[in-house]
Amino acid sequence: MSHEFEARVYDLDGTLVRLDVDWQEAASDVVAVYEDAGHDVDPDRDLWSLVNEAGRYAVQDEVEAVLSEHERAGAEASEALPLADEVDSTRDPIGVCSLNCEDAVEIALEKHGLDRYVNSLVGRDTLREQKPDPTPLLTALDQIGATPVSTVFIGDSATDEQAAERAGIPFQWVEDRVQQHY
Repeated sequence: MSHEFEARVYDLDGTLVRLDVDWQEAASDVVAVYEDAGHDVDPDRDLWSLVNEAGRYAVQDEVEAVLSEHERAGAEASEALPLADEVDSTRDPIGVCSLNCEDAVEIALEKHGLDRYVNSLVGRDTLREQKPDPTPLLTALDQIGATPVSTVFIGDSATDEQAAERAGIPFQWVEDRVQQHY
Protein backbone atom coordinates (compact mmCIF):
# COMPACT_ATOMS: atom_id res chain seq x y z
CA MET A 1 0.00 0.00 0.00
CA SER A 2 1.33 3.41 -1.01
CA HIS A 3 2.15 6.01 1.63
CA GLU A 4 2.31 9.07 -0.59
CA PHE A 5 0.26 10.98 1.99
CA GLU A 6 0.62 11.27 5.76
CA ALA A 7 -3.11 11.49 6.48
CA ARG A 8 -6.41 10.55 4.84
CA VAL A 9 -9.89 11.96 5.00
CA TYR A 10 -12.74 9.90 3.60
CA ASP A 11 -16.29 10.66 2.62
CA LEU A 12 -18.64 8.12 4.24
CA ASP A 13 -21.60 6.97 2.14
CA GLY A 14 -20.41 5.44 -1.11
CA THR A 15 -16.80 5.52 0.02
CA LEU A 16 -16.37 3.57 3.28
CA VAL A 17 -19.89 2.21 3.67
CA ARG A 18 -23.17 2.17 1.79
CA LEU A 19 -25.99 3.52 3.92
CA ASP A 20 -29.21 1.59 3.39
CA VAL A 21 -31.37 4.66 2.78
CA ASP A 22 -34.31 4.90 0.42
CA TRP A 23 -33.45 8.40 -0.78
CA GLN A 24 -36.75 8.74 -2.67
CA GLU A 25 -38.66 8.04 0.53
CA ALA A 26 -36.45 10.52 2.40
CA ALA A 27 -37.16 13.14 -0.28
CA SER A 28 -40.91 12.49 -0.01
CA ASP A 29 -40.74 12.93 3.75
CA VAL A 30 -38.82 16.20 3.33
CA VAL A 31 -41.44 17.44 0.83
CA ALA A 32 -44.08 16.60 3.44
CA VAL A 33 -42.27 18.83 5.97
CA TYR A 34 -42.47 21.74 3.52
CA GLU A 35 -46.13 21.03 2.80
CA ASP A 36 -47.01 20.72 6.51
CA ALA A 37 -45.50 24.19 6.94
CA GLY A 38 -47.74 25.55 4.16
CA HIS A 39 -45.20 25.64 1.32
CA ASP A 40 -45.96 24.25 -2.12
CA VAL A 41 -43.02 22.20 -3.34
CA ASP A 42 -42.51 20.26 -6.53
CA PRO A 43 -42.47 16.64 -5.29
CA ASP A 44 -39.83 15.79 -7.91
CA ARG A 45 -37.31 18.34 -6.62
CA ASP A 46 -33.84 17.12 -5.75
CA LEU A 47 -33.53 16.15 -2.07
CA TRP A 48 -30.33 18.12 -1.53
CA SER A 49 -31.75 21.33 -2.99
CA LEU A 50 -34.68 20.96 -0.58
CA VAL A 51 -32.25 20.44 2.32
CA ASN A 52 -30.13 23.43 1.28
CA GLU A 53 -33.16 25.74 0.98
CA ALA A 54 -34.89 24.65 4.19
CA GLY A 55 -33.56 27.64 6.17
CA ARG A 56 -35.11 30.02 3.66
CA TYR A 57 -38.53 28.50 4.41
CA ALA A 58 -38.01 28.23 8.19
CA VAL A 59 -38.19 24.41 8.12
CA GLN A 60 -34.50 23.65 8.56
CA ASP A 61 -34.80 21.92 11.95
CA GLU A 62 -37.72 19.77 10.81
CA VAL A 63 -36.03 18.82 7.53
CA GLU A 64 -32.81 17.97 9.37
CA ALA A 65 -34.71 15.77 11.85
CA VAL A 66 -36.51 13.85 9.10
CA LEU A 67 -33.40 13.35 6.99
CA SER A 68 -31.26 12.39 9.98
CA GLU A 69 -33.82 9.77 11.02
CA HIS A 70 -33.52 8.14 7.59
CA GLU A 71 -29.73 8.30 7.72
CA ARG A 72 -29.45 6.82 11.24
CA ALA A 73 -31.66 3.89 10.25
CA GLY A 74 -29.63 3.50 7.06
CA ALA A 75 -26.40 3.51 9.04
CA GLU A 76 -27.63 0.72 11.28
CA ALA A 77 -28.34 -1.40 8.19
CA SER A 78 -25.27 -0.24 6.24
CA GLU A 79 -22.73 -2.43 4.51
CA ALA A 80 -18.97 -1.93 4.51
CA LEU A 81 -17.29 -1.16 1.20
CA PRO A 82 -13.75 -2.24 0.17
CA LEU A 83 -12.02 0.92 1.43
CA ALA A 84 -13.19 0.13 4.97
CA ASP A 85 -10.35 -2.42 5.03
CA GLU A 86 -7.88 0.35 4.24
CA VAL A 87 -8.95 2.35 7.29
CA ASP A 88 -8.13 -0.44 9.73
CA SER A 89 -4.82 -1.27 8.06
CA THR A 90 -3.01 2.01 8.71
CA ARG A 91 -1.64 4.05 11.55
CA ASP A 92 -2.00 7.26 9.53
CA PRO A 93 -4.36 9.91 10.94
CA ILE A 94 -7.84 9.32 9.54
CA GLY A 95 -10.75 11.72 9.22
CA VAL A 96 -14.26 11.40 7.88
CA CYS A 97 -16.01 14.36 6.25
CA SER A 98 -19.56 13.57 5.21
CA LEU A 99 -22.79 15.17 4.03
CA ASN A 100 -24.58 12.67 6.27
CA CYS A 101 -25.54 13.70 9.77
CA GLU A 102 -22.90 13.18 12.42
CA ASP A 103 -25.00 10.58 14.31
CA ALA A 104 -25.35 8.42 11.19
CA VAL A 105 -21.61 8.62 10.55
CA GLU A 106 -20.89 7.56 14.14
CA ILE A 107 -23.39 4.68 13.92
CA ALA A 108 -21.93 3.38 10.65
CA LEU A 109 -18.34 3.65 11.83
CA GLU A 110 -19.16 1.85 15.08
CA LYS A 111 -21.19 -0.86 13.32
CA HIS A 112 -18.22 -1.72 11.10
CA GLY A 113 -15.56 -1.36 13.80
CA LEU A 114 -14.00 1.68 12.14
CA ASP A 115 -14.68 4.18 14.92
CA ARG A 116 -11.49 3.25 16.78
CA TYR A 117 -9.37 4.25 13.75
CA VAL A 118 -11.05 7.56 12.95
CA ASN A 119 -9.46 10.59 14.60
CA SER A 120 -11.86 13.22 13.24
CA LEU A 121 -15.48 13.24 12.18
CA VAL A 122 -17.29 16.13 10.51
CA GLY A 123 -20.89 15.54 9.48
CA ARG A 124 -23.49 17.67 7.75
CA ASP A 125 -24.69 19.05 11.07
CA THR A 126 -21.29 19.48 12.75
CA LEU A 127 -20.76 22.93 11.25
CA ARG A 128 -22.95 25.46 9.55
CA GLU A 129 -20.97 25.04 6.32
CA GLN A 130 -21.27 21.90 4.21
CA LYS A 131 -19.35 20.40 1.33
CA PRO A 132 -18.54 21.65 -1.29
CA ASP A 133 -17.57 24.53 1.02
CA PRO A 134 -13.99 23.69 2.09
CA THR A 135 -14.59 24.48 5.79
CA PRO A 136 -15.74 20.98 6.87
CA LEU A 137 -12.77 19.36 5.14
CA LEU A 138 -10.31 21.87 6.59
CA THR A 139 -11.86 21.33 10.03
CA ALA A 140 -11.26 17.59 9.72
CA LEU A 141 -7.63 18.28 8.79
CA ASP A 142 -7.19 20.61 11.72
CA GLN A 143 -8.60 17.98 14.09
CA ILE A 144 -6.14 15.34 12.89
CA GLY A 145 -3.22 17.77 12.81
CA ALA A 146 -2.63 17.43 9.07
CA THR A 147 -1.92 19.90 6.31
CA PRO A 148 -3.62 20.04 2.91
CA VAL A 149 -0.48 19.02 1.03
CA SER A 150 0.11 15.98 3.28
CA THR A 151 -3.48 14.70 3.06
CA VAL A 152 -5.64 13.03 0.45
CA PHE A 153 -9.43 13.30 0.43
CA ILE A 154 -11.14 10.21 -0.95
CA GLY A 155 -14.74 10.44 -2.11
CA ASP A 156 -17.37 9.45 -4.60
CA SER A 157 -19.05 12.66 -5.75
CA ALA A 158 -18.46 15.90 -7.58
CA THR A 159 -19.22 17.65 -4.28
CA ASP A 160 -16.32 15.80 -2.67
CA GLU A 161 -14.01 16.73 -5.52
CA GLN A 162 -15.08 20.40 -5.36
CA ALA A 163 -14.54 20.55 -1.59
CA ALA A 164 -11.03 19.12 -1.97
CA GLU A 165 -10.17 21.54 -4.77
CA ARG A 166 -11.44 24.52 -2.77
CA ALA A 167 -9.47 23.37 0.29
CA GLY A 168 -6.27 22.80 -1.70
CA ILE A 169 -6.25 19.08 -0.87
CA PRO A 170 -5.41 16.34 -3.37
CA PHE A 171 -8.52 14.33 -4.26
CA GLN A 172 -8.89 10.71 -5.26
CA TRP A 173 -12.05 9.04 -6.54
CA VAL A 174 -13.01 5.96 -4.54
CA GLU A 175 -13.09 3.81 -7.71
CA ASP A 176 -9.52 4.80 -8.55
CA ARG A 177 -8.37 4.12 -5.00
CA VAL A 178 -9.98 0.67 -4.99
CA GLN A 179 -8.42 -0.22 -8.36
CA GLN A 180 -5.03 1.02 -7.18
CA HIS A 181 -5.01 -1.00 -3.97
CA TYR A 182 -7.27 -4.02 -4.39
